[in-house]
Amino acid sequence: MRVLFVTQYGMLAPSSRTRVFQYLPYLQERGVGTRVITVLADDAIAGSQVKVTERPFRKISYYLWASWRTWLCGLKAWWDCGRFDLLFIQKVILPAPVRLLLRWRRIPVIFDFDDAIFTTEVQGKRQNWLARWKERRNSRGVPAMLGLCEKAIVENEYTGTYASRFCSVAKITGPVDTSRFKKSARKTQQKVVLGWIGSATSVQYLKLIEGPLRRLALQYPEVAVRVIGANGWHLPGIEVETKDWTLEEESKDLADFDVGLMPITEDSWTLGKGGYKLLQYMASALPVVASPVGINSEIVEEGETGYLASSEGEWEDRLTRLIEDASLRERMGSRGRMVAENRYSLSIQQQQLMNILTEIVECEEDHSPGAAKRRHFDGPSTATVPADSCQTGNS
Repeated sequence: MRVLFVTQYGMLAPSSRTRVFQYLPYLQERGVGTRVITVLADDAIAGSQVKVTERPFRKISYYLWASWRTWLCGLKAWWDCGRFDLLFIQKVILPAPVRLLLRWRRIPVIFDFDDAIFTTEVQGKRQNWLARWKERRNSRGVPAMLGLCEKAIVENEYTGTYASRFCSVAKITGPVDTSRFKKSARKTQQKVVLGWIGSATSVQYLKLIEGPLRRLALQYPEVAVRVIGANGWHLPGIEVETKDWTLEEESKDLADFDVGLMPITEDSWTLGKGGYKLLQYMASALPVVASPVGINSEIVEEGETGYLASSEGEWEDRLTRLIEDASLRERMGSRGRMVAENRYSLSIQQQQLMNILTEIVECEEDHSPGAAKRRHFDGPSTATVPADSCQTGNS
C-alpha cells in the first residue's frame, strides 16, 4: 500500500504532528509507502497564530500566501497521486478546480480534521469582515471536501455528526504519544504549579478563571500560575510565569506542573475541539480541571482523573482541593496516566488508523458497490519528516 499525505502544517503544529507525522514510522514499519506534501511549513506557524481581530491586514497577507500555497500543493498532490493507492488530506480545504481534478483521478480520499473547521474560532460580536469571509469559505469548503472523500476521520462526536451528513466517519481522539511524557518527582518543588499549555490564540480562555486564580494566589502564597506557549502573557493582579513552547522541552515543562488547566467557552468552535491539552496533562500524570464542554466531558472522569468545573465557584473549590491535598493530586494523576495509556495513546490508535487505510484500499480493489460511501457515523473508535518547499517523506 502507498499513501500520499497532504498536511496543513509541518511537524511543529500539534494537529499535523498528532494526526499524520507521528503515525509515519509505524506505517513504514508495516510496509506502507508514505509521502508527505505540506502546505504551510514549520516556519509559517507564526502567521497562523496572528489574531484576525487584532491584526486584520497582517492576517490578510497570511491568507493570501496560504491560498497560493494551497493551490500549489493541491496541484502537486493531483499530479503525484496516480502513483499511490490512497490520498490522505489533513485539514486542507482545496480549491474547487483542484477538487474537480481529483475526482477525475478517481483515487480514494480520506479527509482528517481535528477542529470544527466548518466554522471559525472568532465567534459572535468579535467577528469582523475577514472572520465572516473565512466562516463563509469554510462553510462551503468543508462539505465539498467531505463530499470528495471515502471517509472522514474526526476527533469527537460533534464533528463526527457534522461529517456524517456527507460521508462515512471514524473517530480517533488524540492520539497522544504517552512514551514522550513522563511522571516527574514534583514533591521536591516548593510551589504548587497550576499549569496551562497551548498557543497565543487560545490563551484567552484563561481569562474565564481570572477571578478564581487571583483569589487562590492571594490565599496560597505557594501557588504559581505557569503558561507555556504564550510568552509574555499576563493576568492583572496575578504573577504568571510564561515561557515559549518548544517540542524538545514540552515533556519537561509539563512534568513541572502539579495541576493541568483547561477552561474554555462553549460555542460552535470549541465544541469541535479534541481535548489534546487534557491528554497531554494526563499522559504526564497530572490531575486536570476543565470546563465541561464537548469531548472534555468524555475524557475527564469526574473525581477520578480530575474535575469538570462550570462556574467560578466550582473552579475555585476544585483547585483548592488539589492545592491542599498532594495525595489527591498523586492519585488522580496516576489514574489519568493509566486512562491516557489504555484509551488515547498512539500505541493503540495507530493500529486503528492502519485498519482504516487497509479497509478503504481493499474496498477500492474489490469495487464493492456502496462499500466506501456509507453515510453513517461509525462511533467512537478510539483506537516524520518536516517539509521543504512543497513535499517531503518516504516512498
